[in-house]
Amino acid sequence: MSDNDALVSLRLFGALRSAVGHKEVQVPCAGGTVNEALLCFTEQHASVRSFIFDGEGKQRRSMILLLNGDPVSDSQTTRVEEGDVVSLLLPLAGG
Repeated sequence: MSDNDALVSLRLFGALRSAVGHKEVQVPCAGGTVNEALLCFTEQHASVRSFIFDGEGKQRRSMILLLNGDPVSDSQTTRVEEGDVVSLLLPLAGG
């Protein structure tokens, strides 16, 4: 991270929170896109990559993303800025 990289917070829920051991982490990807923030996150926490991206490197469609509480429809084009919070919600399974 350089001195010019602003931080974006990622709020984790469910299996992601358990796997990382934190409910929130910060990544140096402000000024980029939500997808770039997710890539930065998985570079720091490689063990959770399969929760977020499929085998082809595409974001899992079942994951719900919120930017400052609002749904993200396209993580490739939605921009993030310093202080933004991206919430990552995985689908629940069980019965």
